[in-house]
Amino acid sequence: MDKNLLKTVIADNQIEIPRYKVIPRDFTFEEFGNYVFTGIRRAGKSYLLYQRMQQLLAQGVQWEEMLYINFEDERLTGMKAEDLN
Repeated sequence: MDKNLLKTVIADNQIEIPRYKVIPRDFTFEEFGNYVFTGIRRAGKSYLLYQRMQQLLAQGVQWEEMLYINFEDERLTGMKAEDLN
C-alpha cells in the first residue's frame, strides 16, 4: 500500500466532508463519547458522522484531531489490515 495514496484519500475527505449538505438530525453527542453506528444500508449512518464532524469543525476542532477513512473508496481496493501498521 502506498502511504502517499492513503494520505491523498484522507486529504480529499477533509476537503469534501465540510461541503456535504446534511439534514440536521436531532441527536445529541456527548462531548467525549465514543460511538459505533450500526444499521441497514442507506439509513444515514455516514451522514450522521458527517454532521458531527461539521459540528466539531464549527466549534474550532482542527482536522488534525479527527480521522476519517472511507474504506469503500475504490482507490483503496486491495488494501489489507497489515498495510495500516
